[in-house]
Amino acid sequence: MRFPSSYCLYFQRRLIILIISSCTAFTSISAYSETVINIRQAQGAGDIAHSYFAALISEVLDRTASRYGPAKLNVTSSNLTQQRSLYFLEKGRKIDLDWAGTNLEREQDLRPIRIPLNMGLLGYRLLVIRKDRIAEFDKIQTPEQLKRLTACQGQHWPDSNILEDNGYIVNRTIRFELMWKMIEKQRCDYFPRAISEGYGEAEFYGTDTYKAYDKILITYRFPMYFFVNLNNQVLAKRLEEGLESMIEDRSLLKFMEQHPATKAAFPLSQYENSLIFVAENQYITKETRDLPDRYWLKITP
Repeated sequence: MRFPSSYCLYFQRRLIILIISSCTAFTSISAYSETVINIRQAQGAGDIAHSYFAALISEVLDRTASRYGPAKLNVTSSNLTQQRSLYFLEKGRKIDLDWAGTNLEREQDLRPIRIPLNMGLLGYRLLVIRKDRIAEFDKIQTPEQLKRLTACQGQHWPDSNILEDNGYIVNRTIRFELMWKMIEKQRCDYFPRAISEGYGEAEFYGTDTYKAYDKILITYRFPMYFFVNLNNQVLAKRLEEGLESMIEDRSLLKFMEQHPATKAAFPLSQYENSLIFVAENQYITKETRDLPDRYWLKITP
């Protein structure tokens, strides 16, 4: 049977409309499908800072959902050291995003989001010590006295190089959990931890054994950044926009003041009588040195 040419033209037009509608619907669904962001596991049961950064990422993703679409976090099953995690990130494997203290190499190999995730408090280091050594540390009045003792630090942490450059003795190890055992067994004397980390960690591992000693602070400019793969510019832009909005409306500060992992660092006035031992960090880029003041919290004038 042959249809009149007008019928054929009608069906052709309807088919074109149907194809366009289907493509539009598919594009709409794709544009708003949920993006999965893979992050690493905590470095150990006592890595309570992991919950802070995971919650912060979720907040940023929620803030930017209207522009970039919904997204959710997935904590991978791989148990990675910080160095291994950053390696996989550079190679575009297993994870999409990580957080770490910055240095020259990391900002070259990865895409840094240059907004300090704890507003610079990573660079204010209290000393986790054995509780039975408080009287000994109370006698320390100068950096030279502290430099006679040994600090526990991560094998690949930028802090290890910073401390050594400034004359501190450092005992390095790979696993985060081992550093607490080293303090307990007196294989090192103190474990420098950011004021936004140390209190909660000491409580987790046991205040009968450990003390977050804040009468002495070692300080240097050392921001914690989010890092993504060099090719993941969309995620980088999304993180920048979300964090910048949290700086602008001061919700990042409020987030820090309220989160269980960081709230013990506040109010900052509690450090007015602490001894401040200033160290120099030569491993940060000019871009990091030149970040605007609104990104930083300051304990000292």
